[in-house]
Order: sequence, then structure tokens, then C-alpha cells
Amino acid sequence: MLDRVLPRTLLALGRAFEKRALAALHADGHLGLRPSHFAVFSFIGTGTVRVSELADRAQQTQQGMGKTLRELELMGYIERAIDTQDRRAKAIKLTKSGKKVADHIARSFTAIRKEQAAQLGQEDYDKLVALLDQLVAVTALETPAPFWK
Repeated sequence: MLDRVLPRTLLALGRAFEKRALAALHADGHLGLRPSHFAVFSFIGTGTVRVSELADRAQQTQQGMGKTLRELELMGYIERAIDTQDRRAKAIKLTKSGKKVADHIARSFTAIRKEQAAQLGQEDYDKLVALLDQLVAVTALETPAPFWK
């Protein structure tokens, strides 16, 4: 039975994090944000990134990512500039407001993790996180973590 549902269960857990973080953002006045915007906030990181690279990180098409970026730009969360390495490309980065949203998301995720640790017990939760970290490492899975260092 687990073979049929494990991937969807993991996906559902991730979406639950995002749903709660989005509710907190909405409560804080960021009413225009939608679940699709989490792809940008997850993978943009602290520097600048090209649209094509951001789309690759989020496993989306460039067209889909472009649409999401236009929405976030209109809301003032990201800005585009000419890429200094390639004048044909656009460099994307978070604005001051965008950084506040990214920090808000991180705080929400931390609060959720603390709740889950209390529900499972800290020792079991730590084991779960350690096993997931091992699985990410042995499968060479790309995660957002490197972009936020």
C-alpha cells in the first residue's frame, strides 16, 4: 500500500506547509500571493538568477515561470534587470518586500516544524529529518537549500 501513496503523501506534507504559510502571509496583508508563487520564493535564493535557471530549479517551463515572475514584479516582490553576464538575459532578484515575504515563509515553516516535532516527539522528528536528509544526499536530489546559503 505504501508504494502507491508515499510520493503523494510527501507532496501533501509539502503543500500543507505552503498552505499554512500562505494563510499567515494573507493575514499579514500579502493578499495577492498564491500557491504558485512558492516556486519562486523557494528557489530564487539570495542573489540574482536568470529566468531560465529559476525555471529549471523549479522544474517549470520558462513561459510558466515568466508569467509567475510578471505577477510578482507587479506586486513589488521581485525586480528584473539586465544580466551583467549576458545583456540578452534578465537577472531576477527579490526586492526588500520580497525578502520580507521569504523571511515570513521561513518563520512559518519553522513554526510548523516545531509543532510537528511536538506531535511526534522531538527524538522521532529528528530521526525523520535525518533520514530524509540522507535520502536527499544519496539520490542527489536538487533542493532549494543551496540557493539560500
